[in-house]
Amino acid sequence: MSGLREGVGAPRGRLLAYDRANAEEGHIVMRWLALGALVGGLGLVAMGCSEGTRYPNGLADDAYDLEAMALRPEDLPPGFEQRSPGEFTNEAWAAVFQTDDVEAKLRQLEAQGRQRNYVTLFGPRGLGPVLAVTAISTLYGDAGAAERSLREFGCGLPIEASARLEPLLVPAIGDGASGFLERQFDDAGAPTFVDATVCFRTGRVVHAIQATSVAGVEDVAFLVRLAEKQKARVDAVFAGEGG
Repeated sequence: MSGLREGVGAPRGRLLAYDRANAEEGHIVMRWLALGALVGGLGLVAMGCSEGTRYPNGLADDAYDLEAMALRPEDLPPGFEQRSPGEFTNEAWAAVFQTDDVEAKLRQLEAQGRQRNYVTLFGPRGLGPVLAVTAISTLYGDAGAAERSLREFGCGLPIEASARLEPLLVPAIGDGASGFLERQFDDAGAPTFVDATVCFRTGRVVHAIQATSVAGVEDVAFLVRLAEKQKARVDAVFAGEGG
């Protein structure tokens, strides 16, 4: 899963992955993945218990500055650059999914309480073990809907219904945290890339940070560090210091 195509500002598109043949030639090709329905009942995901921090749930929708909560280039290691498509409404996000019935997908997103999200992409300037980092912050109608997304709906990410997700144990972050791996294979069944995801909730907002890496070198600790950095930005926004 991971990332968004360059062409910032375009609300339609697909989450990005990397074409293996081109990557083997030394060229990383970013493209949007057309991913299917959200995974319902995601019992696989290992949950990090709440660390006791509480975030406001009763603010008006437009009071949640998702852009100010997002990761920034200085949060990433040297050598990464930002490619961000910005904010997605429910209508635009429904179009990301691989479906012949976008209207049905839109109704599903609305039924889950999803309001909007903000997506930030980072890619390395050269080849390396981490091919992309994608951070998505999604606002829900209430804290209960956000919690269900964290536990049951893959943190609001477009995930194929047939995807096999491996649970990750993650530390307590915000009001709760979860994590999972999704492995990619070539036609011969050999592992190629891995999408590792760490999610955490702050009130009505679910934050998902995903790294696409070469199989065998996925680094969950790296994602946890990024999650902690994003949580610090979220805390600053709620304290009136963000922006």
